[in-house]
Amino acid sequence: MANRGPAYGMSREIQDKIEKQYDVELETQCRHWIAAVVGEPFPEGSFHEALKDGLLLCRLMNILSPESIPKVHNSKFAFKIMENINFFLMAATEKLDVPVVELFQTVDLFEAANMTQVLWGITAVARYARRANKELPALGPDLSVKYERNFDQETMNKGASIVGMQAGGFKGANQEGMTFGRPRAL
Repeated sequence: MANRGPAYGMSREIQDKIEKQYDVELETQCRHWIAAVVGEPFPEGSFHEALKDGLLLCRLMNILSPESIPKVHNSKFAFKIMENINFFLMAATEKLDVPVVELFQTVDLFEAANMTQVLWGITAVARYARRANKELPALGPDLSVKYERNFDQETMNKGASIVGMQAGGFKGANQEGMTFGRPRAL
């Protein structure tokens, strides 16, 4: 862990805001989902400590997408632990197509800097994994499915002749005669 002192001023306010967003119920749901996918009980203790070394995350990803993480480090060195977390994040983006903006950063988990984002990242992985395999247990809502509509040319022409409400055609009301402030002197 980094040797950081206490935060003051704006940094402290931001950290407080992040900590207030932490959802214990979502943590419980994530614990149950990981345990159901991995097939063994979630480790006792804090959520951070259970996931910090990245081993459980790598095992989870190899179940969701087999052989996605070929080499997992079983080490206590900080850079190896952070590499395990990074393997999970890279596999999530490359194998499950999870957008990077929905995931967390390695330091968010390793230093417990933003555990709220870690929870959101795990739920994002769950959503995208379920899109690929409906047999997986659900964690949160499923991703929406694109429903593209194709209209024939006749229907499109009918729609073009209708004046929408945004075009200012609301029962003849318009802005004619309205003035705000003094007129511009040229």
